[in-house]
Amino acid sequence: MGYSQAQKAESRQRVLETAARQIREDGIEALGVADCMRRAGLTHGAFYGHFESRDALIVEALEYAVALSEKRIAATVSAAHANGSAKKEPLRVIAEMFLSEKHIKDPGNGCALCSLAGEARHAAPAVRESLTQYVHKLASRIAQTLASDSETLALGIVATIVGAVTLARAVDEPETARSILAGSLDLIVAQSADA
Repeated sequence: MGYSQAQKAESRQRVLETAARQIREDGIEALGVADCMRRAGLTHGAFYGHFESRDALIVEALEYAVALSEKRIAATVSAAHANGSAKKEPLRVIAEMFLSEKHIKDPGNGCALCSLAGEARHAAPAVRESLTQYVHKLASRIAQTLASDSETLALGIVATIVGAVTLARAVDEPETARSILAGSLDLIVAQSADA
């Protein structure tokens, strides 16, 4: 008895969720097909029924993680407006989401760009292309919050966010990590005021 299309789609979704979490937690090179399939509750042999290669899985998992980040940003901004936080600038809302201790401590559910930027230069071209597209989308979203609508300034803000998250995760002193996040948030919010 074979699987229904719905069961196959559900299994594929579990594999994507698992792989997306794994690459954000451990990096692209650490993703093993057998381990990913086991964590998703499937056999290694079922892999090729869903993906043509490990590289194809990585690209789709990255696209899945990026889509989650985009939805999370939109939901966070919408929730801030709905909760009466409309006075809080959208740029601050976005920056606070990225520059939070929760985000730092949970890379598996966080931004793929923040998790993978350091190793992306060694990644396959399709991975770099996907991350590049996300950089532009995120910068565009940020530029819309600025009075000047400057893509260059927005790219600088994206770089500040990614750098701050990377450093905050790298240091072994929680107070230093909090200072990195707070200082970066101050820099970003100041840009909003100056724009």
